[in-house]
Amino acid sequence: MSAAGLTPDELTQFLTRQYAAQLNKPELTVIVRAFGGHKVYVDGEVAKPGMLPLVGTMNVIQAISQAGGMKDTARVNEIIVIRHGAANQPYAFSVNLEKAIDGTDLRQNVPLKAFDIVFVPRSPIANVNVWVDQYLRKNIPIQTGFFYNF
Repeated sequence: MSAAGLTPDELTQFLTRQYAAQLNKPELTVIVRAFGGHKVYVDGEVAKPGMLPLVGTMNVIQAISQAGGMKDTARVNEIIVIRHGAANQPYAFSVNLEKAIDGTDLRQNVPLKAFDIVFVPRSPIANVNVWVDQYLRKNIPIQTGFFYNF
């Protein structure tokens, strides 16, 4: 069986259930001798997107902090975490870091697992700014700024 992505406790519980049909009160101990270079990825509206080593436990805020923090254009209330689940099928869920940061719901700052992807999307107003820049400023020859004639 593959133990990738499982904590030692999760693996112990899984193996205990599997052996319970064949052994009377099985007792197991899982010991991790080496870590296989587990990583998480942070992308989107962060200062330094990229791969981070996952050593021990890390939550979403810690990962974003290690990626240089969120840009002003980040959508703080809708961070996307993409994780591999059963049969290695990816699934996504969103977390509201605004609630974690202001202390109203600390459960939003979820712990990360190996190979999770944390995506910080652009805020709606930042999307508007990109649209204005792409479709107005670059296509319509309008001068902006202040001119003084003395």
